[in-house]
Amino acid sequence: MASQPSTARVRARNQPPEIPPFWHKLNAFFLFPFQSKPLTYAAFLSLCALAVTTSPLIGIFTVVGILLATARYSFKVAAMASMGVMRSADYDSTTSDPAWTHLPWKFLGVLVVHGLIIAFMAQASEGLADLGSLVSSLLIPATLMVLIQSCSLRSALNPAELLRAMAAVGLPYLLLCVFMLLLSMGMPMAWSLLVPLAPKTLIAPVLMFVVVYFSWVTASMIGYVMFQNHQKLDIDLVKEPEEILSGTGQGRAESPTARLARERDAEVADLVREGQVREAYDMAYDWQRANPDSLADQRRYHRVLLLTDKKDTLVWFTQKYLQRLLKERKGQEALQVHAATLAKAPDLVLESADLTLELAQLAWKGLDHKHALALLKGFDKRYLRHPTIPQAYELIARILHQGLGRTEPALAVYRALKDQHPQHASTQEVAWLLRDHTGETVPAAPVSSA
Repeated sequence: MASQPSTARVRARNQPPEIPPFWHKLNAFFLFPFQSKPLTYAAFLSLCALAVTTSPLIGIFTVVGILLATARYSFKVAAMASMGVMRSADYDSTTSDPAWTHLPWKFLGVLVVHGLIIAFMAQASEGLADLGSLVSSLLIPATLMVLIQSCSLRSALNPAELLRAMAAVGLPYLLLCVFMLLLSMGMPMAWSLLVPLAPKTLIAPVLMFVVVYFSWVTASMIGYVMFQNHQKLDIDLVKEPEEILSGTGQGRAESPTARLARERDAEVADLVREGQVREAYDMAYDWQRANPDSLADQRRYHRVLLLTDKKDTLVWFTQKYLQRLLKERKGQEALQVHAATLAKAPDLVLESADLTLELAQLAWKGLDHKHALALLKGFDKRYLRHPTIPQAYELIARILHQGLGRTEPALAVYRALKDQHPQHASTQEVAWLLRDHTGETVPAAPVSSA
């Protein structure tokens, strides 16, 4: 008689596959720019560099434009990889965050702040300036991770957030810094090898292609490191590790459900690329209607809805889709879905006060203060006499005071809260939060309810 499998063996079989460390995936990072979409885009950007030879002014604008486009795509590559989307062919079927387009400017802002601090240290001594440069270099990977996850310049300059990202990666963070240093050294080496071989008219495109290539290799690596540590960084994956690793020849074989979802994503993406949005909508609608429990079908349907003019349907479907995402503990994806829907339908009002407050709390925890305040705007008027109104007031006051440093508006919120809900725990919490500004005596720190 065959023996029963041990509990440990069953548990091991049911656990998700171990994600290989990033230093085992170096080939994948270097090959990413040669995937069809990045390669086509890189070739286009490189050819745009031919305009550099026309005139100095046009050349300057051309270089800035190419670098901006390269940086934007780099952040998209890293953000997608952090959520488990490793193939550029899957980008069309994955929701993009509009805030990603502003990340290059925010990263530039971080570099400017670092430069000012280093310049200030240089006035004291050259040794301090060298130390500042070293610390700045060590912080760059963490800065990129925090920017990608929060889309916040304030967070990218917050030492606590940077240390959190570094701690999530652990000791391999130092190895990541070494690899990024080697990549930065590899760029001029590639220039020195390729420029002598290139025709004079193609020198500018060759130089630009090298810049684009190394930028996207770096982005691919940063994104994978975030994916590898997604649980510690609290990142919601669009694809499960089993599905991702099976596509790279590791882990378990792709499940029939995952294979079907991937094939349907590709089919809908092909129709959208061909301009057949109506056909793509009908197909996505039928699938999600036939499979109401399939998150992949709902995700696909919502993405197609964003491409149509069916705003009423979009608003209605988003309500239940957000609840499903939160039930599945995919908070970051829920915030992205809400932001994308709000951009398409600015009059979006969620019917559930609890859902609205939960999303606002997630946005606050993710340091997306603007999104959190947008969710809470007019909360008491939209959800009259709802029991969560004091908690919403508390969260607004916390965002204004702690997140944005706007104490006066926070005090106004506190006065309204105290007037309408004097005995509520949220009122006591805000009183403690603003104790240095109210002039009131607060006995003890209450337990936060927000």
